[in-house]
Amino acid sequence: MNEELILKILNVPVLLGWLAMVLLPRSRVTRWLLESDALPLGIGVLYLGLVAPHLPGLLREFDTLAHIGAALQRPGLLLAAWIHYLAFDFMVGRVVLADAQRRGISHLFVAPCLLLTFMLGPVGYLAYALVRLLSRRFRPAVAPLPQPAH
Repeated sequence: MNEELILKILNVPVLLGWLAMVLLPRSRVTRWLLESDALPLGIGVLYLGLVAPHLPGLLREFDTLAHIGAALQRPGLLLAAWIHYLAFDFMVGRVVLADAQRRGISHLFVAPCLLLTFMLGPVGYLAYALVRLLSRRFRPAVAPLPQPAH
C-alpha cells in the first residue's frame, strides 16, 4: 500500500481520538478509548509491518545522528518513525486524561496539556505533571472511576 495513503488513513482514527479526549472527555467513545487498547495495538501491528523488514540491522544504526538520518531515508522507515510518535503520544494522552479524571482535576486544566502532548509530546506530559503537582495541594487523589455495568 502507498505510504501516503497509509499516513492519511492512520491519521483519521488518531485525530478523532485526540478530539474525543480534548472535547468529549467523559463521553462513551472517550471512555472506550481510555479502556481499550484497540487503537494502539492496531498502530503497533502497522508499525511492526513497516519496521520488521529492516530488523535486526536497523538496531545497529541508532548509534549516531548521521546513521539515524540515513535510516529514515529508507522507504517505510520515515513513516514508521511518524507512526511511533503517533502511537506513543496518543498513549501518553490516554494516561494523562485517565489520571486527571481519577484525581478529579478539572478538564479546563487538562485540555491544554492534551493539546501540548499531541503537538509536542513530552512538553505536554511535563505540563500535566505541573498541573498535577499544583492541584495536589487542593485536591487529593480520588478513588478509581466506577466501571459501567455491562
